[in-house]
Amino acid sequence: MLAGLAGAGWWSRDTLEAALAPVLATLGLSTPAAAPEAEEKAAPADPNRVTLDAAGQVRIGLGLGTAEIRRIVLPVRTPGTVAFDERRVTHLKPRTAGRVLALAVQPGDAVRAGQTLATLDAAGLLEARNGLAEAQASLAEAQATETVAGLNLKRGQDLLKVMGVAQAEVDRRQVDLAKAHAATLAAKARVDLYSAQYARLAPEPGAPAGTSAIVSPIDGVVTTSGITLGEVVDTGRDAFTVADPSRIQVLANLYGRDIAAVKAGDAATIRAPVPDHPVFEGRVRSVNAAIDPATDTAPARIEIANPGGSLRANMFVSVEIAADLGREGTTIPASAVQQTEDGPVAFVRTGDDRFEKRALALGVQRADWVEVTKGVAVGETVATQGSFGLKAILLRSLLGATD
Repeated sequence: MLAGLAGAGWWSRDTLEAALAPVLATLGLSTPAAAPEAEEKAAPADPNRVTLDAAGQVRIGLGLGTAEIRRIVLPVRTPGTVAFDERRVTHLKPRTAGRVLALAVQPGDAVRAGQTLATLDAAGLLEARNGLAEAQASLAEAQATETVAGLNLKRGQDLLKVMGVAQAEVDRRQVDLAKAHAATLAAKARVDLYSAQYARLAPEPGAPAGTSAIVSPIDGVVTTSGITLGEVVDTGRDAFTVADPSRIQVLANLYGRDIAAVKAGDAATIRAPVPDHPVFEGRVRSVNAAIDPATDTAPARIEIANPGGSLRANMFVSVEIAADLGREGTTIPASAVQQTEDGPVAFVRTGDDRFEKRALALGVQRADWVEVTKGVAVGETVATQGSFGLKAILLRSLLGATD
């Protein structure tokens, strides 16, 4: 209000006196009495300096601060959404087609790694077992044939020494042995294939024969269930989704210049709009390289620990990211800044009872401090709490020296 009146060109002294009176009275001061004609013609007061003794400083509750160099960290405040970490989510499909015999869990249940979630009557298991038996029989036959071929070749080589058989016959027997050996290798490969298939589909220890279990590979919580009791399922669809909520991520929507300001590694604070809900601390893992065309935002992924599962997927939260801008700058306490129609100013202490008004050029502005790019030098002392009183005194002195 005072700044507005001062910028009005001092067109009405009576109006300014009336406006200043309540403020100055609160500060323990009074508006100036009418001056004699000779005093009215005196030189006007310096519009940029205030003199106030120690008693007056105490009366207006004046506090002091120092301009100092600090790391410039921009607080970025934005809404966010809680989501499961994709690296801690597993989508479980049946290992073989079959009919669902039993369901052990439902969405919301906590599960442990290795726990059976459902049991199927697995027709594919029988096929794998029969195929393994056939492959094993074929392997035994191939091995026997290879053994006989080896013996025939040895006899032929012995007869060749006494001219009891022609070299061509020995060569033929050698080819037969090579064919038998190849057949043995092929049969062994089929055995290995069916063995792996059967092992993958085999029931869990203690489970009925001919059944196949859907087992969770991680500790977590069942988030979805896509099968029902008694239905026939195949391997092409998800039966369950299990997520680990112990560590999750928050997707914070960044706008405009904040997209470039936020970097991986910046600290973040997450608050849920729930009374008495704990505050969570984390760090930015990455900022999406693509902009969402619908919202014109880029999500920053923040990883946080979530003990007890307090934060739940799809919950809306408030996010504050401490975006390190990678530079240092001169800063003063935020309470030292006073606004005028000509822009922000601060009162710099130039003596025990003298203060000089300085116009400021501001950079990053926070609730606790502001960056000053022009107007105050490092190490200078500025008025903080009660600096509004200095502005009022300066206006009063100008009023008393101006018609």
